[in-house]
Amino acid sequence: MDRFSKFHPIFHFLYFIGMFVLVVSVYNPFFVLPSLVGALLYEVKIRGKEALSSLKFSVVMILVIGLFNMLFAHYGLTVLFTIGDTEFTLEALFYGINQGFVVAAMVLWFGIFGRVVDSEKVIYAFRFAPKIALLFSMVLGFIPRFTKKLGDIETAALALDGGKKPKNKLKAALNNLSALVTYSLESSIITADSMTARGYNPKAVRYSRYKFKFADGVLIALSAVCLFYVIFAKASDRITFVIDPRIYSKTFDVLAFLLFLLLSFLPLITDLTEEFLWKISYAKN
Repeated sequence: MDRFSKFHPIFHFLYFIGMFVLVVSVYNPFFVLPSLVGALLYEVKIRGKEALSSLKFSVVMILVIGLFNMLFAHYGLTVLFTIGDTEFTLEALFYGINQGFVVAAMVLWFGIFGRVVDSEKVIYAFRFAPKIALLFSMVLGFIPRFTKKLGDIETAALALDGGKKPKNKLKAALNNLSALVTYSLESSIITADSMTARGYNPKAVRYSRYKFKFADGVLIALSAVCLFYVIFAKASDRITFVIDPRIYSKTFDVLAFLLFLLLSFLPLITDLTEEFLWKISYAKN
């Protein structure tokens, strides 16, 4: 049961835009980490065991960016070890890990956005600009479609080679990419011809099944309050975290942290609340 994805498209767009802005702009590990955890828990709630791939990706991304930054950026006072004349510091490693948290959180939230906001919601939200809505919805639809097609191309290429892995992986990857580009161009032409043949008119009146409810208004107001207060706390230096030359939290606003925590776990909270109410209703009957 995914109650969060059933809310009004306007709320979804405002919520995800707010999350993207906060994750990128706040850049405080006390805020970025809850955002990452909230996205992971929602993934587990919706996808179950399939969400383990997201967890593995997040761990690898964080470790790679953290180690890369420590190896090539040298600042801070806490030296972990020295190789020759080069000092590798805890501050550089911590900054890289925090950067990995940001990247992993953004990727997870974009993935959730792609599953929650389908093409119909995009067209509804941008109905004042139908051509932009159509383009955006087609892009969202092409991403999973082309990802699946790339897997099919790789499987076919592997079968043609008798199940043997290619010796030149770079050449094989370029050949697969070339086949995918050819397929995407042909698919685009077929889609355009099909829409023309069916008399597509971007200005035509469309039926919408979305109705703005009281719960949507409450969630929009709640999200707006959380978003604006956290931005205010960031702009007024109430949630400042310092990494160079030493790692410490300069200022910390408890209310901003709690509101950001609520915003990060809002999808999971709405789903769990819906399940709890449904179970109570079922028990009464």
